[in-house]
Amino acid sequence: MEDKWKEIFKSNKAFFQDEFTVPDGHEERFLAKLKEYGKPKTSGFNYWKVAAVLVPLLMLGVYFYLEFAPFKSQPEKVELAEYSPDLGEAENYLAYVVKEKTNEINQLKNPENQELINYSLNELDSLQSNYNQLLNDLEESGGNPQVIKSVVVNLQLQVEVLESVLKQLEFKQEIKNNFNNLNPI
Repeated sequence: MEDKWKEIFKSNKAFFQDEFTVPDGHEERFLAKLKEYGKPKTSGFNYWKVAAVLVPLLMLGVYFYLEFAPFKSQPEKVELAEYSPDLGEAENYLAYVVKEKTNEINQLKNPENQELINYSLNELDSLQSNYNQLLNDLEESGGNPQVIKSVVVNLQLQVEVLESVLKQLEFKQEIKNNFNNLNPI
């Protein structure tokens, strides 16, 4: 069937050329391209294929790095000083007192009072996590006076817990000393 069409076109070539005019050299260019079409292409390095693989891998790598990085940056902590300089001073003072009292309690740790100290430090950790939550609530509320008051009260409670523990430790030490003075060995 194919040969019949070739023969039809060859025998009527003059008719088709008169009917459809083509630019000079068109047939030669067409035949040259037709010959090239059948040849296998030289395989050059294809950058698009490499980019199609590397770009998604790079994007996944960046995503996992940012999502699961061990050093995830913590959001900036809100401070009471942003709402009032006096509140900022009170917060700094109470935080300093909490730190100092905690250090003082840790220095008094011994096998006899370790259970009391561990329990009180766990309670202090609970208050500290509540304090951090209150700071988040303060940021979300935009400086709600009730939340500010709760933050300050939380810090005061931390100080009171630590002072109570210190008093208990001092009382135990005093009883121990009195007992040792009454019963000399």
